[in-house]
Amino acid sequence: MRIFASVFDCLFLLAGSIAAVAFGAAGTGVGERFLWASEVLAIAEMCFFGLFVVIETISMFKISDSTYHTVLIAVFLLCFHFTGYDFLRIIFDEGSILVRTLGPVFHFAFFCLTAIALLFFWDHTFALKIPRALFLYAVLSALVALALYAILFSYGLQTIAFALFLLLLGVGVFLVLRRMDSALRCDKTFIVSEAFLYALAGSQLTSEICRALHYSESGVLCFHAIPIILVFLSIYAAFAMRTDREALKASEYKLQYERIKARALKEQIKPHFIFNTLAAIQSLYRIGTKEGDRAVTLLSGHLRTNIEAADTDFIPFEKELDNVQVLVDLENMRLGNAFNIIYDIDYADFEVPILSLQPYIENAIKYSRVNEKEDGYILISTRLEGDNIILTVTDNGVGFDPAAVKPTSCGIRNSSERFSMLMGVTPEIESAPGKGTTVRICLKNSTPPHSRYIE
Repeated sequence: MRIFASVFDCLFLLAGSIAAVAFGAAGTGVGERFLWASEVLAIAEMCFFGLFVVIETISMFKISDSTYHTVLIAVFLLCFHFTGYDFLRIIFDEGSILVRTLGPVFHFAFFCLTAIALLFFWDHTFALKIPRALFLYAVLSALVALALYAILFSYGLQTIAFALFLLLLGVGVFLVLRRMDSALRCDKTFIVSEAFLYALAGSQLTSEICRALHYSESGVLCFHAIPIILVFLSIYAAFAMRTDREALKASEYKLQYERIKARALKEQIKPHFIFNTLAAIQSLYRIGTKEGDRAVTLLSGHLRTNIEAADTDFIPFEKELDNVQVLVDLENMRLGNAFNIIYDIDYADFEVPILSLQPYIENAIKYSRVNEKEDGYILISTRLEGDNIILTVTDNGVGFDPAAVKPTSCGIRNSSERFSMLMGVTPEIESAPGKGTTVRICLKNSTPPHSRYIE
């Protein structure tokens, strides 16, 4: 992997030079058409680098994915290309001192700053813990190389200063590699950023060779900028794909968590119901064997239905009504004071979480005491209102204060949470002493249950 990365970096080092030579940019007889094309390309690339500065700055403050290191790299890179021959020639006359003297000096200065910023970026990103003294030496060495470059430029010997800085930069990269383990050396972030440094070095090297041989520099910088821009675009593309994958994974984890929790709640309701039913059967056997046997038959039928539906979270509403009727029959046998169950069903072609209505029936008996009234009843009704199904469970019991329900009473809470997680609705419970209780559930008729998408 490391060998592949080195070959990859060398290609970035030479890519711009090869392209520039291939198109005649490094030759003495550069045509007007090529000069015009290189100017257009240089302007377009400056727009890209300006955009990269904006993106890195916003990213640092908004999503904290970038750091001040990457912002500095983007700013220095923008300045590096602004002071390059291709762009300065657009603004100033080709023979001006800014193009011929000051431009190359500033260009080399921003090359040095970009390289130093990249070393700081590696130290921060990979936690290399390089001693600050070494960074101080690196900065001082860059300043010395820049001063030497400016002095020797008037004598045409600036290549010596450039070679000195390349040597120092090579030592810096070597120290970075020594502090990295083999895994980090093959890290995608390091490989891409290392290739970015090689492309910069290749650009500066080609420019220095052109100056030393008195060749035209037209096109050298703009061709080297292409792989650098590709590096930035690949980083942003990788970030976008990583963000999408993380969002998808988070969504999948959330759905899986909801499914597991909903099933856990269902498993809590089952023992809750069976415990109450067995207590009722025990009371019925004290009254007589016939009543107890009938209750056992009802319970066995109910359990058979639930075993058949054990692998699903939902059952048809009509089957849930059958389960409710079993509970009502058992409770009426156990309590002696029978109450009526009334069905006012206008629409039944939908599904509900299994055992989701029974806690509300138990609540009507335990708290609203519907069985203690001579005309006590529980009304289950459904109706269509546009795209919604309105399901209500109403009783005319004595009512209760919802705040007075014990925290250990998990039936209603579990059922409400399962409706919320599996169907995206929250049941509304209205009750007051002396006024009975109403449970209202508004279901979306056009929205399939969530669990159909979880499998």
